[in-house]
Amino acid sequence: MALPIYADLNIPYQSAGSIQEVLDLCVDVGFERVAINNVVKNLQSGKNKKQAAKPQILPPTQILLNKSSTDALKAQRPKFQQLSRFTTILDDAANTHRLGSPEVQAYDIIAVQPTDEKTFQLACSTLDVDIICLNFTENLGFSLKRPLIKLAIKRGIHFEISYSPALKDNSVKRNIISNALTLISVSRGKGVIISSAAEKPIDVRSPWDVMNLGKLFGLNQTQAKDAISRNCRAVLKHAEARKTCKTVISVTAASNLRPDERWILQTSRTEAISQQKSITQDNPESSSEEDSSDDSEDNENMDSENVHDQPERKKLKLDVS
Repeated sequence: MALPIYADLNIPYQSAGSIQEVLDLCVDVGFERVAINNVVKNLQSGKNKKQAAKPQILPPTQILLNKSSTDALKAQRPKFQQLSRFTTILDDAANTHRLGSPEVQAYDIIAVQPTDEKTFQLACSTLDVDIICLNFTENLGFSLKRPLIKLAIKRGIHFEISYSPALKDNSVKRNIISNALTLISVSRGKGVIISSAAEKPIDVRSPWDVMNLGKLFGLNQTQAKDAISRNCRAVLKHAEARKTCKTVISVTAASNLRPDERWILQTSRTEAISQQKSITQDNPESSSEEDSSDDSEDNENMDSENVHDQPERKKLKLDVS
């Protein structure tokens, strides 16, 4: 069984030197997937939105590390991969159309942070995003309703809990734990990822420490492990599907199947045979027509033989007399 790949999908974008130190520590403690997060506070700023200029969104290439830096990290951990993430704070539902712009869609992961019940409902039911992150450091101001949470999870959207703010202040720690417990209770531990949101190396924790934090948030051991591995992989698959007509297809040759996967071919052949039999049983008229046609042909042949035999019999009778 392959070892799990641990991921931290929220490393805030900052200067190249600072983010390099954070990523070095992430790789050192065991993370192999890291997303650099470009946070845009709102999609359109200013009180007078008609006259205010739209905020400029940096392309993903400007927030990611250069090739030489990533090669150095891959030398330490060959499966390392850096990803780009775009996060915006939803304070007005009227500006969500910018999420479909090319500069936003160029990012690997798209996340939103709702600020009220209206934007939260919009994010869960309509917006085509990968992650919903909530400000757990303070009172949310609205309730997390199970139907909306269930709808978002059904659409493949995951909810994020960031733990680094809880390491700095006790009051913030209480709010994060309380809000996280509410989310876990409503979602029943499904569709949740845990990230660091670390701005400094001291805010980074190892995958095993994050699992322990997940148990503190109300997750069991398996759910806490999935929150930094399996669920993060599901986020990346959802992001791929969002860019490829909402589907991801993996094709492999039959010769490359493992012995324990050979049953797939046998099952498909069995289903094809049973389907063919069911078609024959559902259409008995065709077979009966064929049988009747064959019988009619045989009767015609017999009749023709009898016709030719009759004159010969008459001749035989005459000769005898």
